[in-house]
Amino acid sequence: MSEQQIDWDLALIQKYNYSGPRYTSYPTALEFSEDFEDAAFLQAVARYPERPLSLYVHIPFCHKLCYFCGCNKIVTRQQHKADQYLDAL
Repeated sequence: MSEQQIDWDLALIQKYNYSGPRYTSYPTALEFSEDFEDAAFLQAVARYPERPLSLYVHIPFCHKLCYFCGCNKIVTRQQHKADQYLDAL
C-alpha cells in the first residue's frame, strides 16, 4: 500500500474552525412563541394546502441516558409510564 501525502487547505480549515450552535431541532427553540395562536396556525396552513405538514411529538422516555442528547427526558425502564403518557396524547 502506498503512502499518500495529504494536502491540507489551511485557509479552509481556518474559515470553519469555530464553535457553532448546538443543533437540536429545526426550527430552533428560539423560533417558538406562545403568541402564535390557533387562528394564525390555521391561516398559515390554509396558504399552502398542497404542502405536507410535519408534526413533531416528543416522547420523553428513554431506557438509558445518552450524554450527547440535549432533549428533555425521563430515563426509566418502567414502560407503563410511557404508556400513560401516550394514552394522554
